[in-house]
Amino acid sequence: MMELRQLRYLVAVVQAANFTRAAETLFISQSALSQQIQVLEQTVGTVLINRSKRGVSLTAAGSILYQHAERIFGELQQAETAIRELAGLQRGELTIGVVQTVNDYLIPALAASFANRHPRIKLLIEEAPADTIEQRLVAGELQLGLSFVPSSHELLASQELFEERLALIVRSDHPLASQQEVAVSALDTMELVLLAKSFCTRRLWEESARLAPAQPRIVMELNTVSSILAVVERTGLPTVLPALSLNDRPTANLARIRLINPTPARKVGLLWQRDVYRCHATQAFSELVQTATAHLREA
Repeated sequence: MMELRQLRYLVAVVQAANFTRAAETLFISQSALSQQIQVLEQTVGTVLINRSKRGVSLTAAGSILYQHAERIFGELQQAETAIRELAGLQRGELTIGVVQTVNDYLIPALAASFANRHPRIKLLIEEAPADTIEQRLVAGELQLGLSFVPSSHELLASQELFEERLALIVRSDHPLASQQEVAVSALDTMELVLLAKSFCTRRLWEESARLAPAQPRIVMELNTVSSILAVVERTGLPTVLPALSLNDRPTANLARIRLINPTPARKVGLLWQRDVYRCHATQAFSELVQTATAHLREA
C-alpha cells in the first residue's frame, strides 16, 4: 500500500528535478530517499522516475501518480483549514495568485482593506503568469486566483469581475495626447515600449495589432508596469497597457487614449478549485474584491 510519506518524497524529487536537492529539502539522506522511491515503484509495479546523468524525469505512470499526489496534498490542506475553522480558530493564512497588471493597479488597496478588516489573517499575495496561477490552484498551492477568465481547466471555477481594456498611454506633450480614441492601425510604425512577450498583455496587444493591421516598432521591453510608465514619462515613448494602470497614480504627465478597431480587452475574474471547501478568509476576500470592483463592471 502506498504511503503519504512516499508520495511526498515523489513530489519533492519532481519539484527539485534532482535526488540530492530533494533529499536536502526533506532532511533525509539521498540513499534513504532513493530507497523509498524504489519501494513506491515496487508497490505500484512500474518505474515512476527515469534516472540519468542529466537529471530525473517522470515516466507516463510517474506523471499520473504525481498529478494525483499534488491533488491529495492540496485536499489535505483544505481539510486542515476547514477543521481549524470548525474549532473556532480565527487566524490563518490566505494565499492568492495575481497576474502582474491586476496586482499593480488593484491589489494594494484591496490588501490594505482586507488587513484592516481581518488583522489576524496573514495575507500572502504571489504575482505569477495566468497559466502558473491555474496550475497552482489545481495543485492546491493557492486558495484563490485573480486572473483572466474563463479558465479552460475543468477543475477550476471562476467568476467574472470586470473587463480590462488596453489603452495607448502617452506623455502629455505627445501629438496624440488630446485624442479620446485612436485606431490601432494608426500605430503602424510607431515606436513603443512594451511588456515582454511572456506577458498576456503583450500577446493580447499583438493579436489586436495583427487584426488592425499594424506593425509598430518595439524599441524597448520591460518586465514591470511601473518601470514602463517611468520610461514613458522620461522619454516620451508611448506604451500599450491596461487603462486601469493609471488608476491611483498622479496622471498630470500621462494620458490614456482608448484603442479601437479593435479594442484589446479581456475578462478579469476570480478563480478557485471547483468542489473544494472554501475557507472563511477566501470567501471574505472574494466578497471584498467583488465590492471593490463593482464600479468597473458598470464602466
